[in-house]
Amino acid sequence: MANEADVKTLYGNAGDPVEYTVATGTAIPKGTLMQLSSSPNTATATSADGDHFVGIAQCEKTTTDGVVVMACLTNCDAILAATATTGSMTLGEPVKITGANTVAPADDDTVAHMQEVVGIAKETVTHTNTGLVRIKCH
Repeated sequence: MANEADVKTLYGNAGDPVEYTVATGTAIPKGTLMQLSSSPNTATATSADGDHFVGIAQCEKTTTDGVVVMACLTNCDAILAATATTGSMTLGEPVKITGANTVAPADDDTVAHMQEVVGIAKETVTHTNTGLVRIKCH
């Protein structure tokens, strides 16, 4: 994978990690943006617009390590990658998942889609660049 988050500052209780079930044979790099994928409480790497963000993978998981539970950071500042075409970030505005480890401006203000929001941009950057985002999962 590419564009993993670079966590800069942890808030709360060491980033307020939350544990999720993950597939045993799947590799997940440290810093991967994670989504709620199925019940019960199962997470996978983000991949597309509309994914419901649950946090940032706190550590690396390999395909052969037998790990089935992973902690995801939910309260931090992290450097994230903006999507190539629409991913500019604007200071103070919310950003959402748009692909594998990429974000773009949030474009839906309904309750049904509030979980798409990753956080609030702490700087303005143009598409294809990286910028600091305040991560605070709901």
